[in-house]
Amino acid sequence: MSEILSDEVRFGYECPNYPWETISELAVYVEQQGFDSFWMPDHTVAFGIRRWDSLEAWTVLSAIALKTRRIRLGTCVSDTYRHHPAVLAQMATTCDIISNGRAILGIGIGEAMNLNPYGIVWDHPVARTIDALQVIKKLWTEEVVDHEGPYYKLRRAFLQPRPIQKPHVPIFIAGNSPRTMGMAAQYGDGWVPASMQPQEYGEGLRYVLGEASRAGRFWDGMGWDKPSEIEPALFIYVVVANDYDTARQLVLLPAKLYLLSRPRIIEKLGYPVPTKEFEMTSRLVFNLEMGSALLQRAQQLPDEVVDKSPIVFGAPDDVIGKIERYIEAGVRHFITPFFVSPKMMKETCNLYAERVISYFK
Repeated sequence: MSEILSDEVRFGYECPNYPWETISELAVYVEQQGFDSFWMPDHTVAFGIRRWDSLEAWTVLSAIALKTRRIRLGTCVSDTYRHHPAVLAQMATTCDIISNGRAILGIGIGEAMNLNPYGIVWDHPVARTIDALQVIKKLWTEEVVDHEGPYYKLRRAFLQPRPIQKPHVPIFIAGNSPRTMGMAAQYGDGWVPASMQPQEYGEGLRYVLGEASRAGRFWDGMGWDKPSEIEPALFIYVVVANDYDTARQLVLLPAKLYLLSRPRIIEKLGYPVPTKEFEMTSRLVFNLEMGSALLQRAQQLPDEVVDKSPIVFGAPDDVIGKIERYIEAGVRHFITPFFVSPKMMKETCNLYAERVISYFK
């Protein structure tokens, strides 16, 4: 795998849905610390137990663009249910222009928490997202667009101005299933699954690149080119502390809460799933009752589920060793939220940058 991939490894930070003052301060800070990219979750409500505040992601990123100079700015991830593809293309274009060509459009198939309470029907998610991706790319690359898709129909449509980046803003597509990986293979400039084990990631990346080749990508007119046009990324939670025991203590509860929303991870580890009512994509909807139930169920999971899960934690050397396994599997862009409290976030970012990122740069 390594012989067909770039040697450069990028490190991104996904900021939680904090108040604006905290978000803007962290964006400037992680750029100074040497992170390569800054990401916002595009949610109507935040993932949480008692607090679900969430600012609109593209507005935040465009404001961050004015406070930073180098760091890439992306959503992890937007969906095409809450945003019509033409509007989403315009939002990403605006951010790209304000940031002087630093935007990344992350796209996924949507999640119940952002849709169900608002009466937005979640139907045919992969087919609808593919149709939306076709619209977005056409609006970014064609002068006038006529599109007759199953969900979106455009007549003499156009989008001006165009993004600074050419041919368009990079599109990173989220997905762990064969259908969403196939979508990334055909339409993505990056593939960003969530919380995979290294071996699973390597197998997934081979599948994505194989499907991309079968779709006719990587052809330069003379022969097959290296598939560097799809950036292999990974969304993965991390806790790094000065020693392993401290990191483990910090990670246990938030990791259990997260793993309950990803029951397939628990099943793959060979443990019984207490319930699937909190499954992230199609079921989880936050309110006070749901938050309390999620917390109660999380405490029933054994600690060893976290130890064996694809959540990276430990002292800096522990984290480096785990990241090396992912790099060997093909990851070239890590998108990392940290499972720590707001008061510990700067300290954690600093330790990660000084001891982990610097090791790979």
